[in-house]
Order: sequence, then C-alpha cells, then structure tokens
Amino acid sequence: MGRLFLFIVLLTLLVVIVFALTTLVARSMDVVQQMLRPADGQTKEGLMAPTPFQKITYAALLVLLFGVATGWLGGL
Repeated sequence: MGRLFLFIVLLTLLVVIVFALTTLVARSMDVVQQMLRPADGQTKEGLMAPTPFQKITYAALLVLLFGVATGWLGGL
C-alpha cells in the first residue's frame, strides 16, 4: 500500500512539474513575441514589401559583386 501511495505522489509531482514547465515556456514565448513586434503596429508585410525596383537593384548588386570578386569588373 505504501508503494502505491508513493507511486501516486511521484506521478502527481511529475504531472505538476511538466505543467509548470509548459506554462513557463508558453509565457516566455509570448513575451518574446511581444518584444519582437514592431512598436508602431505595422505588420510584417507592411514593413518591407519588395518593389520591382528593389528586385532589380538586388540583382544588379549580385552581378556587381560577382564581377568584382572574379576580376571581370575592377581590372585585376
């Protein structure tokens, strides 16, 4: 009878510890998500929506970097 009581107490303690850890992790994730949100209330889509001009300039930058690194541009 004593072993059964000890087993029930240990199982209850394990459930309480798992519940406490789950709650702690969930609350910390909520805090982190709130800290990472923009302060002015903008969404992720509104912050940096790529425009065609941005895409073209990014491609030109990649070509320029490749040209300079290989010596194709820059005269080395």
